[in-house]
Amino acid sequence: MIKVLIVDDEPKLREGLRTLIPWEEYGYSVAATAANGYEALDRFRELAPQLVIADIRMPGMTGLELIAELRSLSPACHVLILSGYADFEYAKQAISYHIDGYLLKPVDEEELISYLQEMRQKIRLGERGGSPAPDPARAVEVLVLELLQSGQAGAAADKLGLTGSCEVILLELTGLHKGEDAREEQVRRQLEQHWQEQEARGFFFTLSPYMGILLKQPLPDDCARAALWQELHRLVSQEGLEFLAAAGGPADRLEEARQSLQTARARLEDAFFGQKKALLSGQPDPWNEPADRPGDPGEEPDPERDLEMQLLLAVEAGSSGAARELTLQIIRQLVHTRREESYIKDQLLRIVSSTIARLEAANPELRPLIAGQASPMGEVYSSGYLHDAERLVSGYMEQIARLAGSGSGRGDEIKRITDLIQRRYNENLKLGTLAEVFNYNSAYLGKMFKTQVGEHFNTYLDKVRIEKAKQLLAQGMKVYEVAEQVGYMNADYFNAKFRKYVGVSPSAFRKEN
Repeated sequence: MIKVLIVDDEPKLREGLRTLIPWEEYGYSVAATAANGYEALDRFRELAPQLVIADIRMPGMTGLELIAELRSLSPACHVLILSGYADFEYAKQAISYHIDGYLLKPVDEEELISYLQEMRQKIRLGERGGSPAPDPARAVEVLVLELLQSGQAGAAADKLGLTGSCEVILLELTGLHKGEDAREEQVRRQLEQHWQEQEARGFFFTLSPYMGILLKQPLPDDCARAALWQELHRLVSQEGLEFLAAAGGPADRLEEARQSLQTARARLEDAFFGQKKALLSGQPDPWNEPADRPGDPGEEPDPERDLEMQLLLAVEAGSSGAARELTLQIIRQLVHTRREESYIKDQLLRIVSSTIARLEAANPELRPLIAGQASPMGEVYSSGYLHDAERLVSGYMEQIARLAGSGSGRGDEIKRITDLIQRRYNENLKLGTLAEVFNYNSAYLGKMFKTQVGEHFNTYLDKVRIEKAKQLLAQGMKVYEVAEQVGYMNADYFNAKFRKYVGVSPSAFRKEN
């Protein structure tokens, strides 16, 4: 085991580091902890650890002074330093002591593990007579992070040769499984080596859980963004991994580089809603388009229109094109309500399950056909992009609509509408809704309905409802219960309709029957 000494004047941080990592799994053991530099030197002389993790700013003896003493005692000793955002000047000085890396507080577990895995081979080589060498890449990385996290352009920018605008690119690997840290590290090495060769264009850095590039010149257009994505893809795909990448936008002044970093991070966090296989760069978001299609000219907007009800009607009527379009509208409405991946996926599961359940309840003959279609929801939940989730759900709804409408074709819409009324008379059916489902102008569909059925749509719907109401009243149900059962939410309105078509009130009809 590689022995480790942890040095920090904060007891909670010392204990946290000691217990944070399953050290033995990675070939290490914590030999001791120390509260200051003097105590650390005593422990070092006693135990001869190969790795020291030390806070750079401590009372009495600073981390820099400790590192200098350690180097005099053992030039081959490996050191990781801990620093806060305000300690970059110290971090830069530590480079001259050939440190192996630095960790920003609070320490990120994955970042520390990454260092441990990277250093394990170097330490073992040192045991066979090797010695640590200066790492210029780490020196550059310290300067890049100083610029990005301090928000100030000064000596760091000068040393990096930055004089004008710049842009931050962040990359995040996806699809990694437990135990695949070596693949991630290999990608990091490939990217680091590639950008060392491309130093005229920018600098590679790591900011867990991301890898990044500080471009010396912002990407000028979509062609440049596409070319960079392909460049990154070529490097990452060598390990068979996938990734997300985002551009933070131009920082016209070096002091704005920090904002470019924050923007890139925000775009990665919102990547579920972005485009696949593209550098996320704040392009227009298709999910922010209006959720509703415009109605017919002159038609009053219907604030009560229920897109989920329309989807059910479209599927049940066999209108596959409308089912696909309505699925897209529903998803846009969900995004507008709450732009959150888990919420969208949960709601899609509910909508698909509810639509199928209601469809099968009214059409039992469809159950074996629907059972033969694999549900897409497992794939939806594993989708990394909303575009994929939308494609899966809309494709499924379209397929179920084809099954429901098998044998039907253009020209039998009125028969399909009357069948829907017979099954869905208790729903909030409207001619305008059905017109959208069947892709007709509502006025034209109304004329077609009157010509073929002999009655206006609303009259036919009322008569179907009243006939169902008469049956329920004859069974002894209360008037308000019957009104709700047949689709009238207002009992007074139901009374008026019933008198109009039957000639007596619902109460009188129930007494007579």
